[in-house]
Amino acid sequence: MQESSLWRRVPRGALWAAAVGLALWGGAAQAVFPDKPVTIIVPTPAGGPVDRVSRAYATELQQMLGQPTVIDNRIGAAGKIGVQAALRAPRDGYTLIAVSPSIVTVNPVLDKDPGFDPQKDLVPIGIGAQSAGVVAARAGLPVANMAELVEYARARPDQLTYASFGIGTSLHLHSEELSQALGIRLRHIPYKGESQAMNALVAGEVDLMLYVTSSVVQFVKNGRVKALAATAGRRWSELPDVPSFAESGVPELKGYSYHSWVGFVAPKGLTDDVLQKLRQGFAAVLAKPEFRRNVELQGFDPGDMSPVNMQQTIERELTRNRRLVESGRVRLE
Repeated sequence: MQESSLWRRVPRGALWAAAVGLALWGGAAQAVFPDKPVTIIVPTPAGGPVDRVSRAYATELQQMLGQPTVIDNRIGAAGKIGVQAALRAPRDGYTLIAVSPSIVTVNPVLDKDPGFDPQKDLVPIGIGAQSAGVVAARAGLPVANMAELVEYARARPDQLTYASFGIGTSLHLHSEELSQALGIRLRHIPYKGESQAMNALVAGEVDLMLYVTSSVVQFVKNGRVKALAATAGRRWSELPDVPSFAESGVPELKGYSYHSWVGFVAPKGLTDDVLQKLRQGFAAVLAKPEFRRNVELQGFDPGDMSPVNMQQTIERELTRNRRLVESGRVRLE
């Protein structure tokens, strides 16, 4: 009796306000992810491959997740500014990172203080797109295929030159790894980006680019550049007449392949349900036939939204790059 008399003395308005407050509190506690915009930090400039793939996914993710998906370009320090910015954000699934081999498997090997460990601080969502490519030579180089290139280069150690996108980039490391595998020695000529390196090859300022993607296609078709081989075990759809590494007849290239990729990761610490929802959203985007065609039209192959595969890819490339650096083949000065 005493309790009910106390409740009767509480104003009805106060009881109603308390009930509403409890309802709102309970709703907030049970909010379903996502209930606000999701940001993908892109640690590279707008217009590049990582940015283009990220924007394609962001457009589709808005429909899958029911919330806006925003691209935030945070460039500088070979990608680590963007990654570190994401690691400082709350670990709630609303801040993701777009990455490439340069960001998560090259820079952590070359930089003594990258500010993050790709295996300990990041959790994979999946690989969104892959880039096939070819070994390309200037038009005047007297070789027509990989076997002739190897023979020509072995007879001229340190005379042929190759272009990369800069010292310490993934292309620099791959080029040294490939030349090491082939038993040839080339001189490295670094440029500030893909377009500058491609222009140098077209102009005949350098002899080779040991991996180049869609930007080379027009120059191969008009005869200003030679494509010697596709850098994988199968032919590249953009240049179907160019033999693959597996078809090159060079023993060292049997089973050897190289491709670049763009993937998505989250800072470690997300709850399992949030991480699962993000992975399902990205996988649903990649499963759409029209989206896959759009990716191909931009010069990429569709990726593989398996987090296990992405984790294994990162681990494998980190191991390859560490061995290469330890071999002394890569000069960073």
